[in-house]
Amino acid sequence: MIDKSDLVNIGTLARPHGVGGEVLLRLQPALTGYEPDPDYIFIDLMGGLIPLEVYSLRYKNEQELLLLLDTIDSEEKARRLQGSDVFIDPEQLGEAPDEGDFSLADLIGLSVYDRTAGFIGIVTGIEEISNNPIAYIDHNGSEVMLPVHKDLISNIDLEKQIMKIDAPEGLIELNTD
Repeated sequence: MIDKSDLVNIGTLARPHGVGGEVLLRLQPALTGYEPDPDYIFIDLMGGLIPLEVYSLRYKNEQELLLLLDTIDSEEKARRLQGSDVFIDPEQLGEAPDEGDFSLADLIGLSVYDRTAGFIGIVTGIEEISNNPIAYIDHNGSEVMLPVHKDLISNIDLEKQIMKIDAPEGLIELNTD
């Protein structure tokens, strides 16, 4: 049996998000800058810990994550979890942020510019898929998905709210057709 003392409380399930069972997780303020990426979470229900597999995780902002969980496939099921504390294995919390480092959630709201195409759009969300983060960019009303990878991103300036990329030919067009 898993004991709470072996886990880290990362936050609370605040509410359902949409009708497909996605839930909004509000992180503990002390975890700002951490980038948890759990395969499983443990939900405290009626004094017991219930393990649930994490199908997808994406950042809404620095303090809120959207989770799609095993067996939670409707708004009604997600609503039953509202207010529950969420625990994870400490190893899945990630490293403590260094001064000057930024989290993936910090990318939300940045203006994205490509070296050849110019202004692409604004980052509207980040989704972590098998440790491969994807940035969702609003490009003239269409959603462009861009892998968050050092080979594509040439510069990030959080102060100016700008991310410069060097996208391979056809990547932007592939996402907008």
